[in-house]
Amino acid sequence: MDTDLIIKIATAAVVVFGAILGLFQFLTTKRSHVYQNSKTEMELLSQSIHAHEADSDYKTFLTDVRKEKISYLVFGVPIPNADLEQVIVYHRKAEGKVTTGDIAKAWPYRGPSTKPLSFRLSIDFKMQYMMALVYMGLCILAFFWGVVVILAHKPLVKEAITLVSISLIALLFTVWVNRGLFTAVGLAKLEERMSKGGRKGTLPPDISAVK
Repeated sequence: MDTDLIIKIATAAVVVFGAILGLFQFLTTKRSHVYQNSKTEMELLSQSIHAHEADSDYKTFLTDVRKEKISYLVFGVPIPNADLEQVIVYHRKAEGKVTTGDIAKAWPYRGPSTKPLSFRLSIDFKMQYMMALVYMGLCILAFFWGVVVILAHKPLVKEAITLVSISLIALLFTVWVNRGLFTAVGLAKLEERMSKGGRKGTLPPDISAVK
């Protein structure tokens, strides 16, 4: 292999790895700070609720605020109190097959008008899912074709490496961007299997029937 090419690849690897490491450290530190701030807010809310024990209206208001804070800490996304009961029922009835992280990732793709909570995709999201799968398939084909070119056609190595790199980056980026959509698809399949199973753990047909 050309020494110049090795140097370029090594340089690119160092830059990319350094950028990924820096981004990871930044996000980890930011998440830690957010968590600590949330804990402080929770403690202050608890103190306020205790201090306003006599004022039932204000205590109820503070309790509702604390519920939303708790939902953010648990699920990673702010879930309104009006939807929180549905989420709790959904999580309980899934019997360990669904994590709070799954619900948080798939939350934007839920059916907001459905009751009980469901992640079965609407037509628009189904189209988005199919387009993502097609694009990922094209990226995979381009990646393997580039690998074949690298192995069989030495004069086109540089061009093939560029194609392989771009295809791999595009594939990983598509997976990362649509991770919530893929999680929602997985939850929808689980809901369908549990509905057909008719066994304990089946998601309830109506949340209002659950006490």
